[in-house]
Amino acid sequence: MLPIATPDHLSRVRYEIRGPLARRAHEMENAGQSVIKLNIGNPAMFGFATPDALRAAVAEHLPQSDGYCHQKGIGPAREAVAAAMRAKGVAGVDADDVFMGNGVSELILMTLEALLRPGDEVLLPAPDYPLWTAAVALTGATPVYYACTEERGFVPDPDEIDRLASPRCRAVVLINPNNPTGAVYPAAVVRAIAQVAERHGLVLMSDEIYDRILYDGATHEPAALH
Repeated sequence: MLPIATPDHLSRVRYEIRGPLARRAHEMENAGQSVIKLNIGNPAMFGFATPDALRAAVAEHLPQSDGYCHQKGIGPAREAVAAAMRAKGVAGVDADDVFMGNGVSELILMTLEALLRPGDEVLLPAPDYPLWTAAVALTGATPVYYACTEERGFVPDPDEIDRLASPRCRAVVLINPNNPTGAVYPAAVVRAIAQVAERHGLVLMSDEIYDRILYDGATHEPAALH
């Protein structure tokens, strides 16, 4: 049987930490060594358990879960998301502004597919969560990276983002709190990046999935406030 060739654009979809490194870790485990895996984002491994009330609610409503829900997602869940944003000070948000998905990865892919054309550019942090680079590459667009260096506490420089925003750029991605560095960006930096996006007419895509996992007194500033 002839091998099935993969399309060229998949060559830019890479996730080394789940490739050669993961295979090497598997070999070490098979040899009897203990390996601590920090590449798997499974909150349950670190004590973040699903609340008992939520487990009970899921079990109670299983008989009603066979059909399709609203195309934007279950109404009460969207209401809860909107209420959480209003509680953070984001004005003018209601359930109609909220779209639920089967994980953030699905929503990232769908949004970028709707936004980008081949030849477009997207500004991404370096290092980034690899799904963002992969999703941009799958559309035929080009990732352009702004540095989040250790010398700056892994916080981006808004002036660098401003310089990198070419006429082909369509969006800037902000991952805050950041994955993988863990940095939480100061409010002034978030505000400055929002201003860069506005000045260049860019879509600001703010990945804030870890906004409640904060340490050392850090305070998270939602990009939607700006």
